[in-house]
Amino acid sequence: MTKDALNWLCTCGKVEISLSPVKGSRCVCYCADCQAFLRYLGREDLFEPASGTDLLQAMSDQVQVTKGAENLACLKLSEKGPLRWYTLCCNTPICNGGSTRKVPLASMFVRHFSDPAQLPAVMARVNRKTATAQITGDPGSAGRLIRSFLGRAFLTLITDRFRKTPFFDASGAPVAKPLRLSKEQHAKAYGG
Repeated sequence: MTKDALNWLCTCGKVEISLSPVKGSRCVCYCADCQAFLRYLGREDLFEPASGTDLLQAMSDQVQVTKGAENLACLKLSEKGPLRWYTLCCNTPICNGGSTRKVPLASMFVRHFSDPAQLPAVMARVNRKTATAQITGDPGSAGRLIRSFLGRAFLTLITDRFRKTPFFDASGAPVAKPLRLSKEQHAKAYGG
C-alpha cells in the first residue's frame, strides 16, 4: 500500500479493495434505506450510534478490487434507488453506488478500511429524521457534501474515468445481477 492508497477488507478476508487516491467526502447517513441494507445483510453490528452508517463518498474509478471479485453482489431496495454492493462470502457491505456507471458514486462503508484515521473527517450527518435516537451536535453541511460530490462526479464524467469501475463491465452492465427483495424480505429489512 502506498500513502496514496488505503485498503479495505471484508470480514472474512476473501475480498480486498484498494481505494486510490484516498479522497472523498465523508458523512454519516441515517436514512431508512441504509438501515434496511444492513438489516437485510444481518450486519447490525456495523451501525454507528442511532443506526447511522459511516460512509466515504468516493468515485467508482478510485476503487479497485484486488482480491475476490467473484464474491461481489448487489441489491436494489427500490426501482430508482442505488445499487448496494456487498460480499457474498460474509455479507459485508462495500458501498452504495449509482444504478449505472454514469453515476460514478461509490459511497464506501468506512468500518472495513485498514486505517480509517487516514480518511477525512465527517462533513455532514444526513437524514437525521430517521435516526433511531436523537442526534445532538453539529449536523455539518449537507449542501457542502452534495456540492463536493457533484463537482467530482462531473470531472469523472467529462474525463471518461467513469468507465474505470469494478462494478460495471465494458458494456455498462453491473458485474453482478442486482437482487430485488421479496415483499417479506423488504418488510423485515425495514423493521416491519
